[in-house]
Amino acid sequence: MFRTGPGGRRPIGPVISATGKGAKWAALAGLEGARWAGDRAAPGARWAAERGRDGAHWAGERAARGYRAARDRGEDLAEAVPVDEIAESVREYVDGAREAINDVVRSEMNDLRKAVRRQRKRIGI
Repeated sequence: MFRTGPGGRRPIGPVISATGKGAKWAALAGLEGARWAGDRAAPGARWAAERGRDGAHWAGERAARGYRAARDRGEDLAEAVPVDEIAESVREYVDGAREAINDVVRSEMNDLRKAVRRQRKRIGI
């Protein structure tokens, strides 16, 4: 295919030539398609940008209003939190947990002492 034939031409030459022409036509068609799509997309993109800008403005106003409300009521809300009651309930919970842990450790230590005594008795110490 790549060697020269009896007429001095390569048999692959027409295939390559046709491939080049096909690529040229495909490129032209793709360019026209891109132009067509670009012409159609520009108004849509402009419309979407306007709606996006309007939506961002709307959301910004709502966020600012929410921030102002939280700032104005934040101090009242902070004063309404029963800090002393929360501290007392957490203290009671921690004390209860500490007692439960101490009971479990005490029980395990007693069991371990008994097991050590049994083993000592078994081996004669």
